[in-house]
Amino acid sequence: MNPYKQIFILLFSLLLFNSCKNSTEVVSNEPEEVVNNNQLVVPKSTFDKTNISLGEIQAQDFYDIVQSTGIIDVPINAKAEVSPMVAGYVSNIPRLIGEGVKKGALLFQLQNPDFIKMQQSYLETKEELVFLKAEFERQQLLSEENINSLKNYQKASSDYKLKQAQYNGIKETLKLLNVDLVQLESGVFTPDIRIYAPIDGFIASINCSIGSYVSPGDVLLKMINTSHKHLELEVFEKDVLKLESGQQIRFRVPDAGNKYFEGKVIQVNKTIDLEKRTLTVHGKLDNDSYPFLQGMYVEADILTNKLSGLAVPSRAVLEENGQSFILVYQSENDKEYVFDKVKIEVGRVSEQFTQVLSPNFQAGTKILDKGVFRLMGN
Repeated sequence: MNPYKQIFILLFSLLLFNSCKNSTEVVSNEPEEVVNNNQLVVPKSTFDKTNISLGEIQAQDFYDIVQSTGIIDVPINAKAEVSPMVAGYVSNIPRLIGEGVKKGALLFQLQNPDFIKMQQSYLETKEELVFLKAEFERQQLLSEENINSLKNYQKASSDYKLKQAQYNGIKETLKLLNVDLVQLESGVFTPDIRIYAPIDGFIASINCSIGSYVSPGDVLLKMINTSHKHLELEVFEKDVLKLESGQQIRFRVPDAGNKYFEGKVIQVNKTIDLEKRTLTVHGKLDNDSYPFLQGMYVEADILTNKLSGLAVPSRAVLEENGQSFILVYQSENDKEYVFDKVKIEVGRVSEQFTQVLSPNFQAGTKILDKGVFRLMGN
């Protein structure tokens, strides 16, 4: 073969190889995060594509936490146990467990023959009192005119006052048994004893049935008014001196999930349970409409020893070699953000915020909030 032709083929092959090699190289124009000493440069396109955002150093309140447990309860005057004042047989129970009733609503009816006799005795005593009163007034007039003896006057006075006491006693007893005296004095007897609701509330339990014989003091029914629920918390003795009225309470009901609710301390008991070494703290709910049931178990944090200071979201704090840093916004242009990596001194830490003790910061200073670990990991 012609040597010139071989040289030509060799040169052409080399040119073709270099051309193919250059064509396979890919040059990326995608900007990347650049870390230079303690400065981080972040392309704006990264903010647009990922879950990264700016935040601010802000004023926050920090607290010491006193942990406690307890229950949802209602005030003592919102609970009622209903008992009869006289014995009798249950003739009617027009209520169901869980039913809401108003104060004065009928709960039970009882029957007892002695109840009819008591009404009869009231009417008889009332009529006798009319006669004895007239006789007393007549004897008093005769005594003033010295027509009869003092003895007759004293006897009439005694009989009248004794009968008056008897009449008043029966009258008040019938009132307690909810007898309509106006109706009775017109001759209409009340055949049964009626027991009415002493408070507004719900029927919590019914402890008798139709035909049951009940005695005075037997608890026939229990009622609860849940319109004003509160917290009954138990706190250990070691935390007692940290507590005072007005402190904020954050609590959750485990059966209702992880959502937290708010309340306030309204009273701290002054005595300690010597067996459990705890005392009771009463807390008021910020919202009475919370759908809690009386007796529900709660876990609560009582916030004590309030301290205000500057803070950043805890997710914005970067830990390196036992030291803490945040990324402070420095500048930006059309293409990128610039952040300074600044060491901080950490104070108190809450569930969401970390206190910043470094004196050179001010509220409102911009920082990188979300995405710190992603960027620094790159």
